[in-house]
Amino acid sequence: MFYKEDKVNMLIGLLKEYNVENVVLCPGSRNAIIANNLLEDDSFNCFPVTDERSAGFFALGLSIGMNPSAIVVTSGSALLNVAPAIVEAYYQKVPVIVISADRPQEEIGQNVGQTMRQYGALDNFVVCSVNLTDAMGDNTYYHNRLICEALAKSDEYKRPVHINVPLPSPAECEQVENLPPIPYNYISVPEADCSVDDIKCVVDEMLSARRPMIVLGQESASQVLHDELDVLKKYVVVLSEPLGDIYARPYAGIIDSMPDSMLPDFILYIGGTTVCRSINSRFASIPDLKVWRVDKSGEFTSPFRRLDGVLRCYAYDFIQIASNYLKNRLVVHSTFYEEWQEAFANEIQRLMSIDENVLTAATTVKYFEEQLEDMDYDCKVHYGNSTAVRLACQYASGHAVYCNRGINGIEGSLSTAAGHAVICEGMQNVFCVLGDLSFFYDQNALWNSNLSGNLRIIILNDHHGGIFDNVKGLENCAERDRFIAGRHSADARGICTQNDIGYLSAKTVEEMHLGIVTLLTAETERPMVLEVVF
Repeated sequence: MFYKEDKVNMLIGLLKEYNVENVVLCPGSRNAIIANNLLEDDSFNCFPVTDERSAGFFALGLSIGMNPSAIVVTSGSALLNVAPAIVEAYYQKVPVIVISADRPQEEIGQNVGQTMRQYGALDNFVVCSVNLTDAMGDNTYYHNRLICEALAKSDEYKRPVHINVPLPSPAECEQVENLPPIPYNYISVPEADCSVDDIKCVVDEMLSARRPMIVLGQESASQVLHDELDVLKKYVVVLSEPLGDIYARPYAGIIDSMPDSMLPDFILYIGGTTVCRSINSRFASIPDLKVWRVDKSGEFTSPFRRLDGVLRCYAYDFIQIASNYLKNRLVVHSTFYEEWQEAFANEIQRLMSIDENVLTAATTVKYFEEQLEDMDYDCKVHYGNSTAVRLACQYASGHAVYCNRGINGIEGSLSTAAGHAVICEGMQNVFCVLGDLSFFYDQNALWNSNLSGNLRIIILNDHHGGIFDNVKGLENCAERDRFIAGRHSADARGICTQNDIGYLSAKTVEEMHLGIVTLLTAETERPMVLEVVF
């Protein structure tokens, strides 16, 4: 009889996929579900060892010169008793997979027997530690990714890993004679840098899909070969933003209303986060979606709740090799491809047709980007998070956009641009476009003796966090503006005066036009601010 516990059975299925054959089983009740199902499976050599201290070293011995072995322990201090063996395995570079059964989260720290904070207990001596939590929603992909990440890293680095599995009591778990199929997905990661043939193989798989797509998130400008990326755009739909592609086409407005026929069935994912968050949930809902990741470090990263493999290479190498591989092929466009090209064109037309006689954040960014395109000098352009960077994704073109999208906070946008300006002093102007809350939060960026006249700042001041106007579910919150959106009446004049910063203000379209032209053309020894007030 099997216990019907999905994450346990997914773990067992993936242990087989990663060629784990030998398992040491220590006695206990909380780990009985794992032990029972391993024994019922017939795919493993199971060894009973009572003392966890000895069992850990026994597992170490099983792993020497062979595939990784696993050890399964019950909840509580049993886990700590394997620590000496795991420390030894870590420094010997021997892969041992520690699987600890745990109590449910709500019992931890509540004076319930055999409970302690197990997750992370071995972190100093393992290369990966994961916790198969019972978080909200469907955890199928989440648990799959965590297990694969741990097992792959154990195999790659030849060191121990820890998988913590919170479980109910065996008495609370249903038993069945035959297990229903448990969905799991083996994630392929080459142990070393991928070869040219590896890249070509994935490109072939991409082109054989009916609706292939490349999603390029934030990426260093030095990592993206833009001419070569344009070659790829002739063969496959590419969703990109100016944080990774200077010739990006806006797509955020397409996502929410696009028909199912425009949803991909294969995604090649390169780079970091995307500003457009709606693609994450929309693409995560696609059944049978295949996702391959390009990542030099081999990290199991995908916002689409699906991952099938990782190519260990730089974005630069992938784009160059893939474009050379494709550029002499006959271009045959599918309906999927043509639908997207039409959608791109319609989205650009929609964004360009806004009423330019009304002063808004959008008309300000649009005019700034148009004037910047006409300038004959090189520059660097930073945008703050929230509304500002979303507008950059609509109107910026022909230059890289810098933004603190690693964690997407509003703090530090101006300070980051200020640091970049110091490095570029004497060579390039650095522009920073950001919202009022971002500016006031980071106003001490101007209290800095290192600054000079090559830093130019545009503040989009609508006296609150404008992005909250578009957050669904907040429209009926009576105190939204005051307590959530940070409503205020401040301006930047005093801050600029006390820091000897040139200050311009614009409250009309004409003043905004003049202010932007001044920022772009004036020569000054101190930074300049244009505050556009709506």
